[in-house]
Amino acid sequence: MKTVFFICLRQFKIFHVNLPQNYKNMLKYLLLCLLFLNICACKNTRQAENSKTETPKNIKKPNVVLVSPQNGQQVKQNEIINIEYEIKNDSFNIDTTILFVNNREVERFSGTNCKWTMNEKRTGRQSLHLSMRANGIEVASTTFILKYFPPAPQYYSYSIVKQYPHNTNFFTQGLFFDEGFLYEGTGHYGNSALLQIEPVSGNVVKSVNLDKNFFGEGITLVKDRIYQLSWYEHQCFIYDKNTFARLAVLSYSGEGWGITTVDNLLAVSNGTSIISFVSPENFAEVRRIEVCNDKGNVGQLNELEFIDGLIWANVWQTNTIVMINPETGAVVGEIDLSGIYANANDENCLNGIAYDTKNKRIFVTGKRWSKLFEIKTVKK
Repeated sequence: MKTVFFICLRQFKIFHVNLPQNYKNMLKYLLLCLLFLNICACKNTRQAENSKTETPKNIKKPNVVLVSPQNGQQVKQNEIINIEYEIKNDSFNIDTTILFVNNREVERFSGTNCKWTMNEKRTGRQSLHLSMRANGIEVASTTFILKYFPPAPQYYSYSIVKQYPHNTNFFTQGLFFDEGFLYEGTGHYGNSALLQIEPVSGNVVKSVNLDKNFFGEGITLVKDRIYQLSWYEHQCFIYDKNTFARLAVLSYSGEGWGITTVDNLLAVSNGTSIISFVSPENFAEVRRIEVCNDKGNVGQLNELEFIDGLIWANVWQTNTIVMINPETGAVVGEIDLSGIYANANDENCLNGIAYDTKNKRIFVTGKRWSKLFEIKTVKK
């Protein structure tokens, strides 16, 4: 079409000077028509070229049915999973399927099935996505969830090494040990505080109260700064450890329950099975784990303490402390503290773990308990 147009244009330039006026007008009209046809032809050519890389809109996408595994199915570490799907129509010739696990490509295969070995380290929900391709273009996809629960944990009981006095007015929400002193965060509106305590006598060395509109929660130490959560108020208070002067306030979303320091991050619980690892500078989330044992997710995680590479967590309203791998979320140990305090109940329950790193001592207590216990774990 381009060639015809340019030939006509050249001939018009040669002969138009000798033609009558009415013929000149006819030639001009003819050239305009050819120009219009040339533009349309170029546009159609470009559309034809683009159609080679774009999915035709007038062809119905394949209907994908997942045959195996079932959505939400529980799997074990190193289990071989048969992944299979069916196509209900054959509008496209699918040549490649890509398997993504937790947004990471792990396998490419032809056909409609493959074998995949469960080797994800983190427990809980695993997101799997199948992307079906034809000539390199995704023409269909499906997403499903598998649940990975770890092997059964090691079970422990306890022995009491020593007992210390504890103030029954203290509704214990957070606890840690540093340089010979216990630091305790207490809760309830109008009674929330941060305290430094001499452990042998139980005497308060210094304290600072929270405003009556705040319900105090977990506490932890980062260098010379103490961090204290609040329950519903989405505020974390930062204090100077030596003076208890308030240095800053950080905001966060969701409820605040337990907090501890893991390496250079804060590990924070919110009452669910999720522990978030956040920056101590601005509370921005860096990563998270989903805490599970061999039976499923473990929620109601309350006061936290980091002991010898594991996060210890009180399970609210129980006599149980779980020991959590901070990288995977797997519960690797479970301590049954039943009977340690006779007056424990659903409200005044076990809640408070502190660790003397230098002397390898473990302390536990509860809300409004009259005793603080130094314990040792005993394998069952």
